[in-house]
Amino acid sequence: MRWSRIGVFLTAAALPAYVLRGLLFGRLPFTGLEVVLGLTVLAFIVESSLQRRMPRLDTPFSVIMAVILLATVIGIAASPDHQAALGIAKAYIVEPMVLFFVAVNVLRSSWDWERVVYGLYVGGLVVAGSQVVALGEALGSRTVNLNFSPPAPAWLWTNNNFGGIFLDPLVGLALGLALFGGVRHRNVHWAALALLGLGDILTLSRGSWLVLVVIAVVAAALHPRRKLLLAGCLAALVVAVVLPPIRHRITNEFNASNPANSLVARVHLWHATVNLIENHPFTGSGLGGYQATIGPYRAQIHDPSAQTHVYPDQLELDFWVELGVLGFVALLGFFAELIRYLAPAVRAGPRDHPWAVALALAWVAIIVHGLLDSPYWKNDLAAEWWLLAALVMVAVVPATRHLQLPRRKPPSS
Repeated sequence: MRWSRIGVFLTAAALPAYVLRGLLFGRLPFTGLEVVLGLTVLAFIVESSLQRRMPRLDTPFSVIMAVILLATVIGIAASPDHQAALGIAKAYIVEPMVLFFVAVNVLRSSWDWERVVYGLYVGGLVVAGSQVVALGEALGSRTVNLNFSPPAPAWLWTNNNFGGIFLDPLVGLALGLALFGGVRHRNVHWAALALLGLGDILTLSRGSWLVLVVIAVVAAALHPRRKLLLAGCLAALVVAVVLPPIRHRITNEFNASNPANSLVARVHLWHATVNLIENHPFTGSGLGGYQATIGPYRAQIHDPSAQTHVYPDQLELDFWVELGVLGFVALLGFFAELIRYLAPAVRAGPRDHPWAVALALAWVAIIVHGLLDSPYWKNDLAAEWWLLAALVMVAVVPATRHLQLPRRKPPSS
């Protein structure tokens, strides 16, 4: 499955290429990411046929994915725009899940896993580099405004938070693999940590700054030299908070009247979203229907923000409004499966299961940023999500089955 493995690596590297868009036959939209993914799937089909190998579909996440697909069908039916809903289902649900199954079937060794991580690093370096360029241009033209959100324009997209959300789990991966090993070329991960971490900081996303603090503290707490590393984390945090731009961005969140305060606007949005869910608990707003549906609910609570929102910017609410209660339940089930396999391996120790620790840090990054933003509903983020799930499946699940706690037998009568 050589070409399929190469295709998974290239797809990981090409995640930011979704911004390259075109029309097939003048009608069917496609992205650069979809081209690379399509070639990867084609290679997988050809190689599987030549080797007469049936793809493996039974994974710990398969039932949850089936529930998500069912919720997607319901979401398309409930959507006010069926055509847009079909496009979202294709790009955010079906294609990333196909990538997951290809990766699970072709990634065999730790070297395969590491090369996929290299591909993710390549995509991350594109994102980090674009942020450095955009911020440099903004500083040169003096258009950086720390009292505005976003404080500086982004190069690949319209919101600097998107870059931070994409980079957060990659920084977690790099930190875990650099700190705990389990890889061939540890220095590559240290270099990736430095470059991706710098790019993440320069997004000026306060959510990403929070994520960096959390994963640094978690990684330090898991290390044998935890006291020294925790002291280093505290010193770095103090130095960072003293820096005027960072201090300014953080203190904005304590001033409710400041236009750069995003928390007040989010609280209003979440309140309106909860009201929407209470009225439509089963279907939510329908797939892709949130922006068209939320208006009256924001008006009911007198939300003063004029900003439009495609999603509620909170992970659980995002899944509920897009996929209804089934999507919300599936999300909880997905995280339950992650915890089921990652937690015992992390408890067993990073020396024995360094990949489990690194992937746990990546998922902690996603979950923490998911408290304040939307870390899934975007082409690159959805593909990154399912690639990380595939890495859990191949790098953690087989190695940790013996660590699963046996279910207690009922007491005999």
